[in-house]
Amino acid sequence: MSGTAVIAHFTLQEALRRRIVLAAFGLTLIFLALYAIGAHFAVQEVETSALLLPSFRPILLSQLLLSGVWVVNMATSLLAIFAAAGSLGAEIENHTLHAIASKPLARWEIVAGKWLGLASMLVVYSVLASSAVIGIVWLRAGYTPPNPGLALFALSFQALVLVSLTLLGSAVLQPLAAGVGVFMLHAIAVIGGLQEQLGYVLRNETMQQIGVWVSLAIPSDTMARLAAAALQTTSGAASAMPGPFSVPSAPSGWMVLYAALYLTACLLGTIESFARRDL
Repeated sequence: MSGTAVIAHFTLQEALRRRIVLAAFGLTLIFLALYAIGAHFAVQEVETSALLLPSFRPILLSQLLLSGVWVVNMATSLLAIFAAAGSLGAEIENHTLHAIASKPLARWEIVAGKWLGLASMLVVYSVLASSAVIGIVWLRAGYTPPNPGLALFALSFQALVLVSLTLLGSAVLQPLAAGVGVFMLHAIAVIGGLQEQLGYVLRNETMQQIGVWVSLAIPSDTMARLAAAALQTTSGAASAMPGPFSVPSAPSGWMVLYAALYLTACLLGTIESFARRDL
């Protein structure tokens, strides 16, 4: 087994020991149970209400689905940030990396192993939880989103971007500073994405440009908006409701390539910073 694979294995074991994964999955199961109950009554109202036109029902079911996926996405983002925040910085402070670094392992193998372990955990969590939400709505209402595969890919990719950025912060900052810093950057990305969508609806070029520049600086929310666009049912009515549950203008596919380059740059920066850090 290569050094990278060994570090990835130990990273997963450490996450289990700290019960991060178990707590996340346990709370997610509680959320899914409550969401299924709420979805049942919401769909019942949509199906029986005489006030709703038939053409609006797919839009409402789309919004119901997006609300559940949004909660899962927020949970995935938080798990990505705070699981990665202490993966390097805390172990350096606690001197637990000394035993590993003294082995015949390159510093880059440690970083790659940490990233691979965290990435595997988060992709599995994101795909399973998001698929469960999609399945709940499909089983109860028969609603099939336009492109669920693209949505699952984009949501997983967002988690990878956040893990990579947080690892970079963890290599140069204390764990708490890295976690809070990346969380605030991600919050700025969400606000920037909302501003870009509002600018699109209002035909305000300045708002759109600000949102685009924020997305280039922190492309995490762009992946979430790409996922939302793949799950929503679009119409003239829905396009006038920008927000976390609706995307009037879907991000370009080129943003996926940019996010991949951004992710790679974060990893290279982490390897370089970690290689120079005195253990």
